Amino acid sequence: MTDLPWSEADSQHFIEAGRVYTPGRDEILEVILDLIPAERGEEFLAVEVGVGAGWLSRAILDRFPRSRIIGLDGSPIMLSETAANLGPFAGRHELRQFRLEERSWREALTEPVRCFVSSLVVHHLDGPGKQVLYRDLHERLDGSGAVLIADLIAPAGEWERRYLANTWDHAVERESRVLTGGTKLYRQFLDDQWNLYRYPDPVDIPSTIPEHLAWLSAAGFVGVNVFWERAAHAVYGGYQRLE
Repeated sequence: MTDLPWSEADSQHFIEAGRVYTPGRDEILEVILDLIPAERGEEFLAVEVGVGAGWLSRAILDRFPRSRIIGLDGSPIMLSETAANLGPFAGRHELRQFRLEERSWREALTEPVRCFVSSLVVHHLDGPGKQVLYRDLHERLDGSGAVLIADLIAPAGEWERRYLANTWDHAVERESRVLTGGTKLYRQFLDDQWNLYRYPDPVDIPSTIPEHLAWLSAAGFVGVNVFWERAAHAVYGGYQRLE
């Protein structure tokens, strides 16, 4: 996998616009929080793969007051934003710079992990890379853990591609109106050619839902499922064991 053509300017732009560009991000947040296999007062370690601005890690630390987070990202700007957002949780988080495709960051996780979470990152790996990732993450869970991923999904054919492109556009327009009271960010989304179903980019390699579920199952996960889906985005994952 080659270096991603993602600049620090792109990171800053996504910090500012990501909540609008990501359909149902608040719902995604609640879905992942509800699926984490832990009681509120339980002590555990979570790892966010691609922490971004830290909105998901912050919510985990808030929901689970004895939890700890390791946040991984390739962007110094993103890590700086996360550090600011996690300021109220001093002593409960550690931020590390990483390269998604490398395995060294996985090997550096020496403490068992209860839950790996990720948002809009895994689609930068090709199929074999995703399969290796899922196996590596399963091996580092604590025996009662889970992997929960929010990401873009690949269409199975041309008609679905058109549908996903249309629904993503419509969702961003709606989010722009609801969250900002206007369409400025929606127009920016169009100008940015952000919708990969209309403007494919070789660094975006989403996989189909059946592929993800098969790869997770092959890695040893059970209870593998799609838990939420909207406008080309889905939350999917699996568990080490079912209660």
